[in-house]
Amino acid sequence: MVTKLGMIGLSPGNGHPFSFSAIVNGYNKEKMEQSGWDVIYHYLNAQDVADFGILDAKVTHCWTQNEELTKRLADACKIDHAVKKFEDMISEVDGVIIARDDYASHYPIAKLFLEKGITVFIDKPLTLNLEELLYFIPFLKSGKLMSTSSFRFSNEVLMAKKNIHFEQLNFFRGTIVNDWEKYGVHLIEGFSTLTSFEPTLVNYQPGLFDSYLIYLKNQDVVQINCLGDTKPLFLMEIFNKNQYTRFEVKGNFSMFKRMLWHFVHSIKTKTPVIEDRVTIDIMKVLIAGNISKSEKRQVTLDEIGL
Repeated sequence: MVTKLGMIGLSPGNGHPFSFSAIVNGYNKEKMEQSGWDVIYHYLNAQDVADFGILDAKVTHCWTQNEELTKRLADACKIDHAVKKFEDMISEVDGVIIARDDYASHYPIAKLFLEKGITVFIDKPLTLNLEELLYFIPFLKSGKLMSTSSFRFSNEVLMAKKNIHFEQLNFFRGTIVNDWEKYGVHLIEGFSTLTSFEPTLVNYQPGLFDSYLIYLKNQDVVQINCLGDTKPLFLMEIFNKNQYTRFEVKGNFSMFKRMLWHFVHSIKTKTPVIEDRVTIDIMKVLIAGNISKSEKRQVTLDEIGL
């Protein structure tokens, strides 16, 4: 039985609706080349035809904020129904993917589907609003909601988890393009899989670029450096007494596909992919980082509540 998915939204500079839909459905090479997403076209074109498809899922419906873009998405990614209102999907799909990274849009869209019992995937970050986070918690616990960065599923992070000798005390450093709210979550998600991720404190460090120190209960420290508007960079480094390891996360196709596989599997099994506490703590870290920067002080996660 086909698992029907709806693809919702598009954010400036973020082509995830095209990437995600193509990975599930395959794609029309000519239409994708004309879509305006050259990077996506080239990495899709580098894959073997056997790499496409996830379980029995199909993206059957799509909507973006622009009717012309919606049609372009549908044509490029073999989506049967380009709808004029995302509400039109409610009785037609088993799950929806909110592929927008502007977190303020997530709650009002997701709420409509969650309250109809439809499983929802929300692009990172889930929300930086405490009231919205509180609303989402029961759905995270039940497996009706999944929200994550694909970095936790990347080849590079999975290889590090397998091969690196982690010690009692570790220092993790990540360096990213863009800012804390938009891309900080990528490296926090990745590092959260490499240690016992129980954050206690966040401290913003001003300088030539924004830097944030995240202190963990096990005394590990995670540093996230946000370089702003520069060339794409997703660098992860791991330091301990006996090892130094660094790598860049680059394999978009494979990490997107694993993430989507887990989402489809969660629809079928009605079980959460990621422990709800981890997703909640990552959002609390992002919120604490914003407070630390604006108030120029260190912020404990206990202050955030929940």
